[in-house]
Amino acid sequence: MPQKTMIHTRHHKDDFFLPDLSSGQSVFMLVLISELFVLVQILALPGDIAFSWTRLAMLSLFVQWIVLSSSAFLYLARPLLKKLPTWQSVMISLLGVQIITLMLTLLAQTLLAPIHFIPDWQQVNRNLLAALIISAMLLRYFYIQYEVDIQQQVIHNARLDSLQANIRPHFLFNSMNIIASLIQINPEKAEQAVEDLSDLFRASLQNPGHQDQSAVVPIHKEIQISKSYLRIEQQRLGDRLQVDWRICELPQRMTIPPFTIQPLVENAVYHGIQPLEEGGCININIEVNDQMVQISVENPMPYTETISKGNQIALNNIRSRLEMLYGSKASLTTDIKEQSDTKWFIARVQYPCRWDNTIDNLLTGTDDWNNECTDR
Repeated sequence: MPQKTMIHTRHHKDDFFLPDLSSGQSVFMLVLISELFVLVQILALPGDIAFSWTRLAMLSLFVQWIVLSSSAFLYLARPLLKKLPTWQSVMISLLGVQIITLMLTLLAQTLLAPIHFIPDWQQVNRNLLAALIISAMLLRYFYIQYEVDIQQQVIHNARLDSLQANIRPHFLFNSMNIIASLIQINPEKAEQAVEDLSDLFRASLQNPGHQDQSAVVPIHKEIQISKSYLRIEQQRLGDRLQVDWRICELPQRMTIPPFTIQPLVENAVYHGIQPLEEGGCININIEVNDQMVQISVENPMPYTETISKGNQIALNNIRSRLEMLYGSKASLTTDIKEQSDTKWFIARVQYPCRWDNTIDNLLTGTDDWNNECTDR
């Protein structure tokens, strides 16, 4: 069983400390580490015993028997073991490895002396004791690693909660004033504004860091939230705010960290469109290339406007959440360019495609989608 020291499971989806030994990588590590264990045993022999390739081959075969058989037992018994209390799972695992070691030791002695077979109980006891010590140490290691991973996940969730809590719609008072002014003039628009505001705050109150919820949401939901926000701002800014959506055909199950697009759009409104007397158009592009989701938000801005501290806070918030969820595979970059006598601010987000509401299952290319973009 020493092979399992290199098998690392970052996320314990089934809440069990014993790792799954069914992958090809796990089998490779079984063979590699068990061979290293055999080599150490051979090198530890007394100096008066000459090195023998035959002894190395026989010992390797014997250890591989025990290692692979024990691993097969733990793999097959894992569904049952994870339903039991931890101490019972440990005892059954140790007992299973002991039984396997006993049977294979006696079988090896029988094959080496088929005619006059007499069990060498000293060797049997030595093998059982070695298997017990190594198995107990490995199980203890797995359990400590499991506890550390849980603690890291709790810290990870707490950081996500903290970052998510900082995403708060800054337009609350303006929205309420808009609704109050529309109640007498246009009740239907006031009702629509109330519904849009309700959708936004319902989304902002969700807590993706908890275990019963996800750190990502369907991308279509994030797009709808952003459109709800823009409808509210259009009630305030009128014709000064124009929006051009260009969205490729996206799979229904594709996901995105919550409040990724909306804060970018909000920055475009408050730091770009609002300071301009004539207003402007926000261009939002969403597409998928090479299993990467690419989002860009472009807005005109005054020549005297710079990237403000409030803008940077929102950008750093999104950047931190992307890094926590996707590591170096995700990025948020910004750029300022001049085009047709207009200064433009561009924010670009890129992250790996995800099909479901977990962090671990990256896109494998098994599903197809139409990459042809259409105007939305």
